[in-house]
Amino acid sequence: MDYPIVYDIEGKLCVVIGAGSVGLRKVHGLIAARAKVRLVAPALGSEGPLPEGVEWLRRPYRAGDLRGACLAFAAADDGTVNAAVAAEARRGGIPVNVVDDPAKGDFSLPALLRRGPLTVAVATAGGSPAAAALVRDHLQGVLGPELGLFVALAAALRKRLGAVDHAALCRRLAAVGILDLLAAGDAAGIDRLLAGVGGEGLSLSSLGLDLKGAGERAPAPGKLI
Repeated sequence: MDYPIVYDIEGKLCVVIGAGSVGLRKVHGLIAARAKVRLVAPALGSEGPLPEGVEWLRRPYRAGDLRGACLAFAAADDGTVNAAVAAEARRGGIPVNVVDDPAKGDFSLPALLRRGPLTVAVATAGGSPAAAALVRDHLQGVLGPELGLFVALAAALRKRLGAVDHAALCRRLAAVGILDLLAAGDAAGIDRLLAGVGGEGLSLSSLGLDLKGAGERAPAPGKLI
């Protein structure tokens, strides 16, 4: 049984072995998460160029290439190489994803839908990544950008108001129509609602938010990484 987690890899080394379409997709996803990325491959596949900041070792995999990594991705076109990568990862206690045989790895990656700071993950226990992507694409049409804005607003309120019952406040905001106001881009209406539930002076501006910028930190919605 899988145990889903959200892992903060910002500034941490992740190593990808292989630069085919799957390997490069892993590289882009890791860079989007602000990881330090090392790619080991003699040449790039057709989906290059590499994003800025990737350390590219232009040669085949060698034992020791995973040293210092927090995650490893065995994405070579050669199953023997992937097996060797998985073996090194296990010896070093490094979680590894094996793209050609997920059962031989420690983790699989879900299909991700991002709305600003909100991330929705769809997983199938490794059974069908294609089905996960289809479900993710369906959700893309259901979950609008206002949800990402709501998460950004809720986080700012939690930081500002501290000991206030945050869960109750979020439920109250939802009940009085915050999502509709966010979807409409009605900043004045949102400010009135915030003042009503949190006291005079509470506004988007006082929270350091604007409707345009609140959801721009994350990668584009619906990207599978």
